[in-house]
Amino acid sequence: MDTAALAAFVLEQLRPLPVQARAMFGGRGLYLEGKFFGMVTEGRLYLRTDEESRAEYVARGMPALQPRRRPRGPRTVDRNFEVPPDVLADANLLRQWALRAARA
Repeated sequence: MDTAALAAFVLEQLRPLPVQARAMFGGRGLYLEGKFFGMVTEGRLYLRTDEESRAEYVARGMPALQPRRRPRGPRTVDRNFEVPPDVLADANLLRQWALRAARA
């Protein structure tokens, strides 16, 4: 699924949460009540994590978003991880994960 189609699907899955998608780095940033919590890019959904929630993504083998290398300097580590397919497909579960990401 391309980024625009996935962003539309994610917004539908997250209803009735007041989530907005805004253009960001060639993808779509996801915001809940003005707070960034996730990103759709390159046909994948990534959500923000904290120390506690990150462990679940890692245990499921989900990769972190790999930001592009800066012209000078090291690659930065991101705290956004790809959402597992079963979570993406389950609207109730995705809403729970999105709310947790918004608190991270």
